[in-house]
Amino acid sequence: MEENSKIFAIKFLVAVMNSAALRIHLIANRRSNIHLYPDDWEKLPIPDVTPERQEPVIALVDKILDAKAVDANADTSAEERAIVRLVYALYGLADGEVTAVESSLAAGP
Repeated sequence: MEENSKIFAIKFLVAVMNSAALRIHLIANRRSNIHLYPDDWEKLPIPDVTPERQEPVIALVDKILDAKAVDANADTSAEERAIVRLVYALYGLADGEVTAVESSLAAGP
């Protein structure tokens, strides 16, 4: 498992782990409504992509971090939406599936 983790950039993992797609997975598969256990995190389905396919996500994360370093209140919503679209694409979600994920999040747990 440690070897597998070396192929992912930290910024890519954080972006994916904060995505709506994984939020739905955690809500549906965690063992507790209050706590998150290490096993919950270990079972996250991280898309198996090359470092080259991680780069667009990382570039957007860097852009957000740079903007927030200058102004903590900077509007980074465009970059955040771009990350969401990229992550959905990495999971191969069709438009209908994206709508289902977003509707599920809007409805709450």
